[in-house]
Amino acid sequence: MALSHYPPSAAPRTVVRARPWWRAAAMAALLGAAAMAPARAQPAGALSFGDAVREAARVSGAVQGAQLDVAAKTLKAQALARIDGPSLNLTGFQGRLSTDLTLDTSQLAGAVGGIEAALPALPLPRIPNSISRNFVTNVTSLGLNSVWPLYTGGRLDAVKGLAAGMRQEADADRLDLEDKLAGQVAQRYFQLLLAGRVVSVRGEATAGIAEHLRQAKKLEAGGLISRAERLRADVAFDAAKSEEAQARSELEIAQVALNRLLASNSAVHPSTPLFVHSAPVGSLQSFIDAGMDGNAAWKKIDSKREQAKQSLHLAGHEYSPVVFAVGNYNRNRSSDNLVQSNWMVGLAISVPLVSRIDTGKLIQAAKLEQERVEVTARQAGRDIPTLIEKNWRALENARIQFLSSASSVALARENIRLQSIAFQQGQGTGLDEIDARLNLAKIETQRAQGAYTYVMALAQLLEASGETRRLATLAASADIVFPLDGM
Repeated sequence: MALSHYPPSAAPRTVVRARPWWRAAAMAALLGAAAMAPARAQPAGALSFGDAVREAARVSGAVQGAQLDVAAKTLKAQALARIDGPSLNLTGFQGRLSTDLTLDTSQLAGAVGGIEAALPALPLPRIPNSISRNFVTNVTSLGLNSVWPLYTGGRLDAVKGLAAGMRQEADADRLDLEDKLAGQVAQRYFQLLLAGRVVSVRGEATAGIAEHLRQAKKLEAGGLISRAERLRADVAFDAAKSEEAQARSELEIAQVALNRLLASNSAVHPSTPLFVHSAPVGSLQSFIDAGMDGNAAWKKIDSKREQAKQSLHLAGHEYSPVVFAVGNYNRNRSSDNLVQSNWMVGLAISVPLVSRIDTGKLIQAAKLEQERVEVTARQAGRDIPTLIEKNWRALENARIQFLSSASSVALARENIRLQSIAFQQGQGTGLDEIDARLNLAKIETQRAQGAYTYVMALAQLLEASGETRRLATLAASADIVFPLDGM
């Protein structure tokens, strides 16, 4: 299909910038070579890339599980918010009590003995030095009991800190899963667009070779070419149809892959086209700065650092004293019990002396965990910038290679035109025209694959820098876009 068949409205969107003359010339060649489809209404079920990412997150079991984990860890942290506050319990007891009661009556017995000595004629009972009895009685108790930790050596704060660190870790895992899912959506979403573009290119090649075959049959009938020449056109046409059928099969596979990722029962039609930016989307340093702050690995490391800190604090205060206030109010004042208080308040203290757990080893383990986190952080400080630079350079290579291939398309189309004229005038062979058409299909396929490579490199760069949500915005701002072939 000749470029002149496309209306001016199908030209790629561009951002006007001051450029050297050679860059302007390169852009002119690019704009003249890119085949753009006319504007049209989006089909029912059309889905932008941003909407596809949100839909994938909504139906993803892994992301849903991570979100539930965050919610659960958040509730647990909130549940421990008042762990250092007072508690109030309603207590009750009913049962049967057996107890021995001993009264010391030795003084009374001595007094009676003195009276007997003074008044021997007075009859007095004999009193023992002690009286012991066993009582069995029913016991009923009902009251309020309260305990309020006043000092725990910071152990309760450490427990709350551990819960907060676990919630932070769950949130970091969720972000990491969402970033990876966005990359997977980008891969399948734009792979479907690439497959559609390849089908379109193969269809154009098949149509062009079919036209060449028609001309070859006419020339054979007129005796201008041999039967072998026409048979070569037949073979080329059959091969083109086979290539187109294979491309359509790959398109169907890509469609199924995207549908299943989004859990869609109907075909998903992408509305965000394959794209390339003619200028860099950002400097290397800007992406490194973003990655050193927003990469999901840092959030995971921060959460592990907080947990290690609180674990060390908890183990280091194992032998700290615990002071707490206690209070009790007994409402069962009519009980028949011999001794029963109405209320009680006071302070209690507990000082651990011997523990069944080797606290020293716990402290060593907590320090080793802290060291492990810091070692991981230092490694991440080297790996993340390296990964970002690798992806940034891959992105720039893909962009430059795509831009440099623009003139090849224009040349391939011109070659088809010349070879077609030469064949019709008997000055060239049919094989030359067929090769020219296949060469154009090859170049346009490579350009579509180059755009796909660019988008994937951009997705990987944004994932490494913790900015996956920017991909949809960058796609909308691209100044070079491909037609939505068959979408």
